[in-house]
Amino acid sequence: MSSSKKLNHCVILLSVLILSACQMPVRPDKAAQHDIPPAAAEPPTSNPDAITSREPETGIDSAVAIEPAPVETPAIAGSTNTQTGAAVFARLSNNFSGPLCNDSAAINQWKKRYAGNPKSFSNHLGEILPLLDYVSIEIERRKLPAEFALIPIIESWYQPHAVGAGGPAGMWQMIGTTAKNHGIKIQSGYDGRFSVVDSTDAALSYLGTLQGMFKDWQRAVMGYNAGEFRVLRAIRSSGNKNEGLDHWPHGLSPITYAYIAKLQALSCLISQPGKNNLSLPVSTEFTPLAAILVDADSGSLDNIAKRFQLDAERLKQNNPAYKRGQISAQTPRRILMPAYLANSSFVVADTGPVPAADKPAPAGSDTVIVENTGNHEVKNGETLWSIAKLYGLSLESLRKINGLGRRSILRVGQSLKLTP
Repeated sequence: MSSSKKLNHCVILLSVLILSACQMPVRPDKAAQHDIPPAAAEPPTSNPDAITSREPETGIDSAVAIEPAPVETPAIAGSTNTQTGAAVFARLSNNFSGPLCNDSAAINQWKKRYAGNPKSFSNHLGEILPLLDYVSIEIERRKLPAEFALIPIIESWYQPHAVGAGGPAGMWQMIGTTAKNHGIKIQSGYDGRFSVVDSTDAALSYLGTLQGMFKDWQRAVMGYNAGEFRVLRAIRSSGNKNEGLDHWPHGLSPITYAYIAKLQALSCLISQPGKNNLSLPVSTEFTPLAAILVDADSGSLDNIAKRFQLDAERLKQNNPAYKRGQISAQTPRRILMPAYLANSSFVVADTGPVPAADKPAPAGSDTVIVENTGNHEVKNGETLWSIAKLYGLSLESLRKINGLGRRSILRVGQSLKLTP
């Protein structure tokens, strides 16, 4: 073959290879399966009863694994507000409803699948500590069973950006219609299913409703997975019995029963790690996160990261609901950020400055000042700034009365003094 023909042949071959490579789909949302536990992101159905709605009528568990993304928690300038895994696992263990460590074959099977490689399982738990901490605090505040905090492990291994087969999205793996039915906004530039804050609020609100309906966390989870009306029909057909594993309502998909077994397996591994030859990442340090309202003029997550010397990529990974990282007055603006920033007057924004304690709100102002009763119990979503505004106090005076610094962290249920 002449040198020119050889050159033409090589060019053609190279072109074919390039075209072939371009035609291969790349799915960043579908990680390869390795030695990690299978995170059950079952394909969705049209069932409107369940917020996740992924129980196929065939009852075949077609779960796929979404591998936990590696998380690097950066050191944040000026922050000494770190926590360790010990506090998170203690909170979970103290609030599990049980029964714990049931020796049923199904539970033992899932324990082996999740923690067959103990080191890998422990590493994955260490990587998700900031999000697990955030969700477990929300669950404790709502007085719900701690088993609910393990649902995002089953669904996505706590990946806020996860996309499952058939369309479920976010770490709670919600499909669009059911997400909207539970108050999550999906609009141009914003998909609340990917918001840790919005999706967690919706999921826990629904689980709380189910817990109140069934008075049993296992049946509440069955309702979450299969739809409450399916579970109610199954209970009626089973004679309304409610005495545990042997009397679970019959007629539901094997996927739904497996869902309970997975949660029990995980709760056993976390509550009794020694019994399962497991070492939890109790000494792993992380920066606690909180839902913080930001100004509509913040512009972007990059701007926020720059202002507070945060890792921009980490901030985006925790808040993937914003397309291209852009924030506007039309999108929800509760951002998952380091909790120590919650009291910064530069983060939270409303309609104007907090009026001084000795000055009434100006005429025509939208500011409503509540009667000062001497103390205020901190509620979810409140900041020192919003509390000061509520009572017509200056931010600095409220800090001084309570001995708080600029990086102090408010806790739900904390009592603040309103007068010296």
